[in-house]
Amino acid sequence: MATFAPGRASGRDNAALAAESDAVGGRAKPKRTRRLSAQERRADLLEAAVIEFAENGYHGSRTADIAGRAGVSQPYVYALFPDKRALFLACHDWTTERIKEALEKASADLSGDDDVEQALDRAYRRLFEERPHQVLFQVQAHAAATADPAIREPVRRRFIELVELSERLSGAPRDLVLRHVARSMLGNVALALDLPPEYHTVG
Repeated sequence: MATFAPGRASGRDNAALAAESDAVGGRAKPKRTRRLSAQERRADLLEAAVIEFAENGYHGSRTADIAGRAGVSQPYVYALFPDKRALFLACHDWTTERIKEALEKASADLSGDDDVEQALDRAYRRLFEERPHQVLFQVQAHAAATADPAIREPVRRRFIELVELSERLSGAPRDLVLRHVARSMLGNVALALDLPPEYHTVG
């Protein structure tokens, strides 16, 4: 997958990507006025890793670069995760939880006259625009899963989990949910390849 500088993807303006990149190390982190908890440091590391993996892929990302983006030492990365695969899978869990939150919010916002398919599409579009690296990470996770059974099984399991969650939350039949998934996957490809706006059919 071609990589790109934050802000270029899909011809959109730089605001969403710049805000996301700045938050996790797109530029030097400001000095903090308080000591972070272990949980906060882990969250910073995961966000930094998501961006590195999204832009460079599983094999193209180095834990040293992830550590630098997060503002921690490389040994600290290995204190939390035994290897790069474990970190990658933790990122996959983290991004999957964010997608679940978007689906749950879309379900909570539904009213009696709302179109379920459009509500699912709106939830995806919001994630696509506000957290594009999370979308790109999913593309990289699917790519990494093709060659590594230890990655494939959890990625496969979480993909099925998201489809089944969409069915339960929306009460929609599986064929409708899968149509939404198909449009979302096309949106993922459009973002990954920096395709022009007319290729973005979700929204």
